[in-house]
Amino acid sequence: MTLCLSFKAYSSNYKPEIVISKEPSNYDFDGEVLKYRLYWTIFHVADSESKVERIGEGRLKIWGRASTAGIASWFQRISDEGYSIWNEKTLCPERTYIFQKEGDYERNRVYTYDLRRKIVKYEKIHPKKKKVQIKFIKIPFLPFEDIVTATFFFRKYGIFKVGKTTVFPLFAGGRFQNVSFKVVDKRKIDTLFGKIEAYKVIPSNNLSPEGAFKRKGKVVFWFSADERHIPIKVVAEVAIGSVSAVLVKAKGKNFDLEKEMEKKKRENLIEKLMSGEFGGE
Repeated sequence: MTLCLSFKAYSSNYKPEIVISKEPSNYDFDGEVLKYRLYWTIFHVADSESKVERIGEGRLKIWGRASTAGIASWFQRISDEGYSIWNEKTLCPERTYIFQKEGDYERNRVYTYDLRRKIVKYEKIHPKKKKVQIKFIKIPFLPFEDIVTATFFFRKYGIFKVGKTTVFPLFAGGRFQNVSFKVVDKRKIDTLFGKIEAYKVIPSNNLSPEGAFKRKGKVVFWFSADERHIPIKVVAEVAIGSVSAVLVKAKGKNFDLEKEMEKKKRENLIEKLMSGEFGGE
């Protein structure tokens, strides 16, 4: 086993910035399960899933996975998985695990955040080469998020008003930087569950997963216009063309989006029938 150690400070030019809502969402993420189908043009190329569970007082485990499916599986099997332990009091991740398997290539990374000493321990592990590289990086500002927790933090503390921008520190790619989410529109969009009112949000370019699904250009999120702010649809420019992530399942502790939308459809139909909109007198 080869072990390499190094220490890295954040850039002296970095100026942390935080602009978040003074009235965060009351939505409880515990128990949430979201599933997506990813398309490259018209081809089904991958599936992704995220889960959130409470693992103790004041802590959430935020887990996500993306893996090839459909036509893409004919060429190369890819599976990217990771999770963070997030502290609801400090509003920061405590530890993050990232596992990447792309064909014969494997790489694991572990980030341990020591908030008291303000240091990140970054371990890059190559299982097949039996090689471990360790870096220590200074934490310049609290709170901050990482690539796993950033979207969840925005869903809870973001400013969901057209024209407004939410900003907060992000640790990604081995360094700290500011990430922003700008709300540019609000309207009803078509989904597999029916029409849902949603906010159109454009994040800054430094918000991107690593590995095969890494973006190469603009990305657009659509978040439901309720306190859950569920990511309903995501469109991202990649190396060739674009990939769309379409929500196919959304469940939580007290809701099932499919059943919820079916109930609304029935209620709307009954209301129209009662008002005489359908069928006349």
